[in-house]
Amino acid sequence: MCLHILWNILKYPKHIKYRQINKQALYNYLFEKCHTLCANFEKVLIYMENELKDFEFKKGYDNWYYQYDNIQLLYLWKCYRYWINRQIMYVFISLLLIKQMI
Repeated sequence: MCLHILWNILKYPKHIKYRQINKQALYNYLFEKCHTLCANFEKVLIYMENELKDFEFKKGYDNWYYQYDNIQLLYLWKCYRYWINRQIMYVFISLLLIKQMI
């Protein structure tokens, strides 16, 4: 989910719709994914809300998260790279490459 949010902002930096997230839609999406994967929904929701804060999203009074234009795209790119490197597929490929170098 973090990759999806970050990619949309990086790909469309001027589009307002990618800088707004409806809390109820996020809740429903995460609930469905957690139920499917048998994950702890409460922990995932808290973690995702913390990540949104890290991406400079602010919780509005109208049940939406907003990100304002003053965020630096380079910072978001670093966050995106962080999340890419945490993906199992990329970690596995990196381990294979390291193994081949030895």
